[in-house]
Amino acid sequence: MLVGLTIHAVGQVSKRGLIPRLPAPDKVLGDVQAWLTTEHPDVVRAMHCAKNADGDTELVLDLHPAADAVSLTVSEAGRVVASADTSAVGPGYHTFVGRLLERLGEAHDVDWTGETPAPASATTFATITAAADATAALRDRPSVERAHLAWLGRLLVRSKEARHAGATGLHLGTKAGVMYRFDGALATPLGPRDDAWLEQASGDARVAIDLRPWWADATDARYLLNRALCLMWTEVRWRAPAGDEERAVIDEALRSLRKAFPLDPSLPYPWREWHELLSLRDVDDPMQRQVADRAARTPADRGLVGYRRDPVRVTHAGWALEVPGSFAERRSDEEWWGGEGGRTITVAGIETGGPGGAMLPDVFLSRVANDLGDSVMTHRDGDLAGRARLGTDTTSGIEVGVLEGFSAVPGRGAAIRITFDDADDWQWAIERWKALRPA
Repeated sequence: MLVGLTIHAVGQVSKRGLIPRLPAPDKVLGDVQAWLTTEHPDVVRAMHCAKNADGDTELVLDLHPAADAVSLTVSEAGRVVASADTSAVGPGYHTFVGRLLERLGEAHDVDWTGETPAPASATTFATITAAADATAALRDRPSVERAHLAWLGRLLVRSKEARHAGATGLHLGTKAGVMYRFDGALATPLGPRDDAWLEQASGDARVAIDLRPWWADATDARYLLNRALCLMWTEVRWRAPAGDEERAVIDEALRSLRKAFPLDPSLPYPWREWHELLSLRDVDDPMQRQVADRAARTPADRGLVGYRRDPVRVTHAGWALEVPGSFAERRSDEEWWGGEGGRTITVAGIETGGPGGAMLPDVFLSRVANDLGDSVMTHRDGDLAGRARLGTDTTSGIEVGVLEGFSAVPGRGAAIRITFDDADDWQWAIERWKALRPA
């Protein structure tokens, strides 16, 4: 498997004070968080700080809806490591992160040493790292763009070959853990592309620049529109927001659209969906009348933006399940949770087996499902075996239906818990348990 374009910069925190001492890692990263909040409030979507598996303090940054998180770690010895995968977003994002690290170093006394990172694996296609003169390599726009085009071209050729071999449901540049329903050849963070487009783009990667939401260095109208479209395609649930996180997603999309339009009114704005977001948030907006007028003039046969209008396939710990795209979601290393409208599903998975080989499904089920009682339901489909029971739970003060189940294949097991407020949903719960499959 190829690894995309990444940034890997290594630095050292300078000593501070009248008696020079290294600041504590949480002090360094606390200062960085405050600086980011001031310097880039419209780029930073979320950030949190915690100890990582190596015992270093890690700041995890969410900077773009199409990007995986940026990691910034500081050790007790003041060693700083910054890592980011920019392959799904574009060279504009790559050079932005490079400049961000350079300015961060200047503001917080981090000397980017130019230390060579750990050797890349033989499958790495392109990695741009910090050079001896701080972050110059990260900001070398021509080199960054050439590398992104080469990387994108290779992915497109592979996608075309897969389509010719009969593959369907291909995703390019979308985040791991969710797969979407769509018409066409490829799902991307900016919407699906058809086979004719893929044939053309696989022969000239420059045709596919519009796949990357942050290609140019400028944070201009196109960048703002693309940022909003990424949110609208992949994150907006297209119903009234159920909590602060969902409200923040809609607000971010609306804020980006409002800023983009005065900069370039000629861009192809998603007027109907913009109007829909305003209705979902039910807030006064200075552009409300104009958006409504433009939405009313949009051809009715134009497809709507938003993968999550349809069911999505979520994966967690080696297991996959189709759920409504409108489900709210939470993830941790241990569990995936999704829910909406009186229905919730929680899934956990584990690898089974040992020195003797993969554990058989019935052995796993005998160990985890023996207390389900006499009314246990069983399910078999090829190598897959499952057991579950239906019951009720009144611990919240309101009686709700509950399905507790387990599923297994050789070498892998899963637990699933489904709750539902409507007593008639018991059949839906059973169907969801039986639909849980190895990813």
